[in-house]
Amino acid sequence: MKMELFDPQSVSDDTAIYLVNVVHVEEGAQDLAVEILEDTVNYVARTYSAFQWSRLMKSTDGKTVINQAQWSDRGQFESLFIDEEFLSRYSRLKETGTWEYHLYTVATYITPATARETVS
Repeated sequence: MKMELFDPQSVSDDTAIYLVNVVHVEEGAQDLAVEILEDTVNYVARTYSAFQWSRLMKSTDGKTVINQAQWSDRGQFESLFIDEEFLSRYSRLKETGTWEYHLYTVATYITPATARETVS
């Protein structure tokens, strides 16, 4: 599968909300979790204007899947949980394991170019 590149800073970090959703999958259920999330996120991408992008990641040990996403409006994100179509898709994750999510804002960036020496 060829992956499309996208702008990870498509919304100013002053207003961006980042979702990190970690799914702890049962043995052998990692690919199913990705499939369910891919279907769910595609629905969200077609339906919500505040949705910017998502990355679905599989752990190399087969134990977790992560959905990392960027939103430009927290209210739109929260409205997912009253959207029956979203809920019917998302609830299928129960077939794969358990999960938890948290929302984040950017505190700081560190890159090789911006790294400062720290004194221990």
